[in-house]
Amino acid sequence: MYQPNQNANNKYVENMVKTASPAKLVELLYLNAIERLNRAKKYIEEKKIADANNQIIRVEDIIMELNLSLDMEKGGEISKNLRALYTYMYRRLLEANLNKDIEILEEVKSLLNTLLEAWREAMKQAGDVIKQQVNGPERKGFDIST
Repeated sequence: MYQPNQNANNKYVENMVKTASPAKLVELLYLNAIERLNRAKKYIEEKKIADANNQIIRVEDIIMELNLSLDMEKGGEISKNLRALYTYMYRRLLEANLNKDIEILEEVKSLLNTLLEAWREAMKQAGDVIKQQVNGPERKGFDIST
């Protein structure tokens, strides 16, 4: 069945992903994972087990992608901590999917929300630093009058 609004929405999301910066892509992945966890919870409550399974698997894929994209050399301690957290969330998602456990989905969603807020704050601070570097302190022109 053709759904014009859904098709337009898919095109919009596809274009947004294609043009997003790497930092924005991480934010989009967090947001998508959270939305899919909400859907999975709803499907479990509605006893739509196959749909819940599909949503949880997609979140597992997102977590795996985030984990694999970590730069362990440049990221230092932060990357190590994120890797451990992503691995933990992935294991919890496997357990949640096996048991269709809403409480575990809520736990993972809470962790993702925390990461999303931390990521947004880090990107805001990085943007502030870049603005300071670009604008810099006000410079005086080179005086050639003497």
